[in-house]
Amino acid sequence: MDKATYFQSVYEAQFALGKKMGAAMSAQILALEAFIQRSAHWHFRWWPIVGITPNAWSMLQQRAVEKSGPGIISNRGLIRAHRYNREARSRMLFERKAPLPEAWHFYESRDATILALTEEREKITDTKWLALDPHILGQQSNAVPAITRKRFAAMQSALRQQAA
Repeated sequence: MDKATYFQSVYEAQFALGKKMGAAMSAQILALEAFIQRSAHWHFRWWPIVGITPNAWSMLQQRAVEKSGPGIISNRGLIRAHRYNREARSRMLFERKAPLPEAWHFYESRDATILALTEEREKITDTKWLALDPHILGQQSNAVPAITRKRFAAMQSALRQQAA
């Protein structure tokens, strides 16, 4: 079973159970995500980092210069800001009469995050950002990933190529 079909089957089961039990939307989305994230058969990438704000990139560059040499560049003050409102996405999935067809494609297309300064969180939808390949920072949890020199160099190279 492919990823989209698997997600659809779990989503439809959760949708039906939620309707039957009168579950709150927040409980339904938490149950759906918990089930999918813990699946032994499927590996989903959650909250892929697809970009970085210019302010966050500037801060990382400054920290890289201040602490030269090997090691990790501090990610203090950075967050993974969601490009799309997660509550609105949940409403589209669960506040309806029938399950959404092709729910995986809807869900996945609204799961991306941007590395941003903490103070940019509330305005992220209006903030310009620089695109990054989600593979640069790799599979992560819900936290900001460690910014190793290798990851920093990959980000730097990708952003220079875009600028050229």
